[in-house]
Order: sequence, then structure tokens, then C-alpha cells
Amino acid sequence: MLVNRRVPAFLFLLSASLLAQNPGTTTHSAPQPQTTAAQLPIRRVVLYKNGVGYFEHTGRVTGNELVTIDFTSSQLDDVLQSLTALDLGGGRIASVDYNSATPLDQQLKNIPLGLGEKPTTMELYAALRGARVEVSGGGEPPVSGRIVHYEVRADKTTAQGGAEKERVLTIVTDAGDIRSLAITPAVSVQILDGDLRRDLDDYLALLASTQSRQVRHLTLEAEGTGTREIRVSYISEVPVWKSTYRIVFPPSSDASGPAAPGTEQSAILQGWAVVDNTGGSDWDNVQLSLVAGAPQSFIEPLSQPIYTQRPVVPVPEAENVSPTLHESGEAAPLPAAAAQTVMVNGALNELPTMAPKLRAGFGSGSGGGYGGGYMHTVDGAPLQDESQATSSTGFDDFFEYTLAQPVTIHRNQSALVPFLQTSVQAAQVTLWNPETPVPLRALWLTNSSKATLDRGSFSVFENGQFAGEGLTDPIHAGEKRLLTYAVDQAVHVHTESNLFSNHLHHLTVHDGYLTERSEQIRGVTYVVHNAAADARDVIVEHPVQSGWTLNSDPAPVETTPSWYRFNVVTPPGETVRLHVGEVHPERTVYQLTGISDDQFTIMLSGTGDRPAIERALAPVLSARAKVHDLEMQIAAKQKAIDDVEADSTRLHNNLQGLRDSAEERALAQRYAREMNADEDQLQSLRKDLADLEQQRTAAQQALDQAIRSLDLDEDV
Repeated sequence: MLVNRRVPAFLFLLSASLLAQNPGTTTHSAPQPQTTAAQLPIRRVVLYKNGVGYFEHTGRVTGNELVTIDFTSSQLDDVLQSLTALDLGGGRIASVDYNSATPLDQQLKNIPLGLGEKPTTMELYAALRGARVEVSGGGEPPVSGRIVHYEVRADKTTAQGGAEKERVLTIVTDAGDIRSLAITPAVSVQILDGDLRRDLDDYLALLASTQSRQVRHLTLEAEGTGTREIRVSYISEVPVWKSTYRIVFPPSSDASGPAAPGTEQSAILQGWAVVDNTGGSDWDNVQLSLVAGAPQSFIEPLSQPIYTQRPVVPVPEAENVSPTLHESGEAAPLPAAAAQTVMVNGALNELPTMAPKLRAGFGSGSGGGYGGGYMHTVDGAPLQDESQATSSTGFDDFFEYTLAQPVTIHRNQSALVPFLQTSVQAAQVTLWNPETPVPLRALWLTNSSKATLDRGSFSVFENGQFAGEGLTDPIHAGEKRLLTYAVDQAVHVHTESNLFSNHLHHLTVHDGYLTERSEQIRGVTYVVHNAAADARDVIVEHPVQSGWTLNSDPAPVETTPSWYRFNVVTPPGETVRLHVGEVHPERTVYQLTGISDDQFTIMLSGTGDRPAIERALAPVLSARAKVHDLEMQIAAKQKAIDDVEADSTRLHNNLQGLRDSAEERALAQRYAREMNADEDQLQSLRKDLADLEQQRTAAQQALDQAIRSLDLDEDV
């Protein structure tokens, strides 16, 4: 038969057997909490959106009394960091104790067995090696001895033809024999060593205590006289509370018919909160508040021992000095008595004068040195440090729901708690957005209540049926918000045309600068078709772009930082078009003295044939034409100079290649005459070029003056 492998259960049975056989054995279990202390119940709970909760316990005590608060180990750090305990009847809280829990692995190290949290059978017998035991049962007489080894051997065949492991315990009997005994369910092993039995019992008791390690008992000792009220509060990590809403429209009567498109209707708004109690205490008739805010909070591991690394300083050793011999000298008389001096911070000070100051600085008296604690004194009397300044914090965007009736939520349970029921105004519309081209049914809801609606999910019910659901951001009192909840399959929206153009409308010239003012104009047409049997109030969203303004009708009914919202009332079975036009102004500045003729021509091509502009620009255009004509003459004159210089260079090169023959001498004379003629021509051309450049400089100055004198301000 197989040996039972459920070691913890086996250990508990073995421990119980040992206790029954040794009634005088003393166990070393953890101390139990005081049973005389009364529980201090929770009376107020405030839950925040950042996952923390504020808990307030309130009760009455008489005389000197102990009260307890239960919480979980996960709450310990938060409780130690934020606990506040007040005796409101003139008494005082003398002490606050709680059952600290050393980590299990650290506690196991204090038990000599060396077993872990979940030991195997083989590990158990290994820890008992050398212990005196008595093995009995299995039809054999009892055998006493010390454990040498425990092993699991290979499979053996059973009488039924199956296979099973063979477990063998090897002991040295009291007579000195070595025996290997088969361990079966019918065989029992009794530990005869009393100290070892106590270690094993301590080990089992420690394992049993782990079942309640997660519960902490905070005990407060209240000292005083008479009956009075005490209040204890702290914060703790809690699950985030969630809000969810129901928007219910009452059924419409047959006489009145459906509401007109976009007409606001009265609807019932219900707010529910999902709240979880995962703490260590029940919430019985507590005042519950739900805060949609996130105060700064953090966890500091105050419950964990923290050790700092201190520097290791070597032990100073005296320096060994070898003996030396010194020369002898003539005896000299001692000088007259003088004060011995020492160097302190670079200044010479007399030692007798400084010594009392040093002694006063390190003494334990009332001097202001290093002795005792530091305190302010006036004429030797200590002053108490009193802080009279107090501060209050305003929570700008926090809003709180306080339930009118107490709430009961037991430990490790959750509840759906109603926190709001009010009447709101909502218009049923269809929303279309180009980024989500499927039209959506929406509520244009006005929060007519005095409460801020927290972010969360919502469900819509129309005519007694579920119509859809969605999500909402916080909606403040009096604020209007679009909430989408379903697809509107009867409405179709698309764009029909997109136009874009640029128009110059104003021209300014002053002090040599020309300024063009133009407008970029664009437009889009939205086509809305309603295939439903009733009219639709369609909200078309058009994107807002920086620098562009609307210049068309109708105006949007609402504008957000990202969208213009236009209301398009669409009768049943009809198509309605919405044109949205926008304009973007531009301003371009040119420096007239630095642009070319081609740039000047292109720049003025958009001005049209305006007589006033032509008359104003006539002096400038005439001056530019003269400069242009002189530049053409200078270019032609420069080309003629370049041609003559090239011909002269050619003649010079030919002249250098001639020899001293009669024919070549005659050719050289001809080249020389031609070179002289070229030089005369170059001198004349260069003089003409210099004259033209002077004329161009004068013409350019005249053009610059004409540009600076030009003053124009004309619509185009």
C-alpha cells in the first residue's frame, strides 16, 4: 500500500499523539490577543478615486479600558503612517500595540529541525536522523533504536499484480543491530526524544499560526475617568470605487406623440457606486462618503525592519618607534615664563584662555556645545516650541457624495450602492464626426442638478427598453455634454465638395517695402440624408484649425477646442446640405530694392489693371526700365571687351611662335600692328564701360529713391 504523502496532516496527527502521551509538555505558541478588550466599530468610511480610503472608528469607554481594531496585514503600513487616536473626554491614549508578524522563513530559522514551510516525508526523516524512535505495527514486535536513513526503493510487484514504491527506514537498534524496516500505513513511528518532540510541536504550531497571520489586532489603552468618547482614524489601500449611471426616459403618451427633434426632455438620472470591503472589519451602519478626487498618497514600509550600512572603521594601532641616539649639547638656561600658544584656524590663541571654552563646549551643563539636547533659553529658562500656524487646503476639483442612510457591507463583500437620483434635461440627437463616420445616437444632456457627475459608464432606457450605453467624463453642475450610446443606422452623412482658393485684396507700399494682404478661402459641403420615419436633429462636427475663422452661415450651435458643432434638422426621408466656409488671412512683405524684374512682375501680376496702382508704380517702373537698359548696354560692352582681349591673346601667342625668317618677320610686323589696334580699341571700350557703370549707379540711385518715395495703400 502507498504511504500517505500529506505531510502537514501527518505531522499534526503525530504532534497530537505526542501531546496525548506527554501531558506535561509545554507548547511555545504565539501569545493570544487580550480577550477583555472591546471592539471599536467603524462609524465612517470615505473612499477616494486613487485607491485609498479614510476609516474612522468611534466608541465609548469607561475609566481605563482597552479597545481593539482588526485590520489585515496589507493595511499595516498605511495604518502606521496615518493613525490618529483621540480621547475626547479629557483622557489620553496611553499606548497602541499590535501583533507584529516576523516573516515565516525567519521564524523557521529559530527551530533546530531545519524544515521549510512544505517539507516532504524524506525531508522530515532527514531532520529526525539520529533520533531515538520506536517502530511498531505491521504484525511485528516493537523495535527501538536510532534513525540512520530513510529511502524510497524501486517498484515492487504486489500480490494483485500491480507495482508500488517500497519505503524503507533503516535504524540501529538498542542492541546494536542494523535493521531495515518497511514503512506501510499499518506501521507507526514514535519519537522517544522529548526535546525533539517539543521542537516538532513548535514547528507544527508555527505552521498552524500562519492561517491567521493576515489578521492584525490593534489594541489601544485609554486612560481616564468616567464615560467618554474616543475616535481613531487612519487611511488604507482599498479598491477604487466605480460609478455607473442609468438615464431613464418616461414613455411618451400617444396624445402628445414623440418630442420634436432636439427638444429637451426630462429624464431620471440614477447614480450607483460599486464599493468593495476588503478590510479586516465589517462595515455595520457606517456613514459612507464617495469622493471623486485623488489626494496624494503613497506607501512607506514602516512595518519592515530597515538596517543601514554603517562604515567599518579599523581599530587604530599605536605606531612602534625604534630607539634612536641623540647628540649631547651644552645646558642652556630656561627662558622666562611665557604663555604656551596653539594654532586654531590659522590664528594664534593662548591655550590657557581657550581651554575653558573647549571644556564648556563639550560639557553636559547648560553651555551651547554638544552636551544633551539643544534648546533655546532666555535668562537660563527653556522656551517651549509652540506651532500656532495652521493651514487649510482647498480641493478645487474634488466632489463628494455623502449617503443619507447608513450602509452595511460585511468583510470581503461588495455592494452596489445608490448615491444619486435626480431629474436632468436631455435632447436626443444624432452625432456625426468625420473621424468616426458612423452616425451615433446621442444625448445632449444638461446637468441641471447641483451635484457633479463623476466619470463612469451609463445606460440609456427609452420607452421601457434598453437603448444603449456609453462612457462619460465628469459633468459639473449646469454643464452641457454630448453622450453617445448607439449607432443611428437611418442617418447617412458624406461630403460633396471641397473648395480652395487664394485672393489678394490689399496692397501697401511704404519706405521701400511692399506688403500684400491676401485670404485663403476654403469650403466644404456636408450632405445629410435621413431615411427614418421621424425627423432627426443631426449634430455635424467640423474640425477647428488654428488661424482659420468661419465666414459662412449658419453659425455653430456650440464650439469646443477641437470642433464646431452645427445643428442640421433633417425631416424624414429628406436630404439637407450644410456648407461650411472658412478664411485664413495671410500677410507677405517684399523688400523692393532687393528683388529681380521677374520677381517684381510675378508679384504684381495679381493686382489686376487698376489705374491708381499703375499711376503710383509708373515712376518705379520707368526707373527700373532705365536701369535694365543700362545693364544690357554694360553687358554688351563687356562682351566686346572680352572679344578684343581674346583676339589680342591669340595674336600674342602667334607672335611668340614665329622664327627669324624674312616671311615670319613680315608676319610679325603685321601681328604687331593688329595688336596695337586691339589695344586702342580696348582703351576706348573700357572708357565707354566706365561711363555706362557710372550711369547705371546713378540710375540705380534714382530707382532706390523712387521706391523709397513710393507710398501706396490700395484695395485690390
